[in-house]
Amino acid sequence: MAEPPALLRRRELSLPITDLEASRERLLAYLALVDRPLTALLARERLTAVAPGEFTYRSNPHQVLQWQVVPTLTLRAEWEGDQLEVRSTSCRLVGLGFGMDSVGFTLEAVLGAEETGLGGWAQVRINSRLMKSPVGRRLGTLALEAVLDRIERRMGRGLRKDLGVWLGEG
Repeated sequence: MAEPPALLRRRELSLPITDLEASRERLLAYLALVDRPLTALLARERLTAVAPGEFTYRSNPHQVLQWQVVPTLTLRAEWEGDQLEVRSTSCRLVGLGFGMDSVGFTLEAVLGAEETGLGGWAQVRINSRLMKSPVGRRLGTLALEAVLDRIERRMGRGLRKDLGVWLGEG
């Protein structure tokens, strides 16, 4: 059976840090904690540790036309070299009604330390036979852009706040 059509969006991420304590080495040390930056990036109350480096994340509901869709992802987070890598290993979408099983969603993100702060990228993908139609592609594009917007907002708020607290502790 052929793979369903896919729609992919990728965005570069950047979080400038002006704190004098935020050297590249300190930023790397923070990211290497894995659990802490991940819980700061995602809503802590929606993230559950399943095993070391493995989490279940139940997202806020997303409004898609008349449906309230609630994605639940299993995430794998690990420190590789000098970057934090996060990948979804499974996703369950609740609330779509029809065709729920035919929609696949993946997330992949990488964060590292730069001289001026944190940087990296996030990539999201939908696989579904619904992506064959122009309306399905448009809807999919809007959904993926909303996910990337949310990731950027959380970097600018939760991750920035927690990093500031962590830098003050050290």
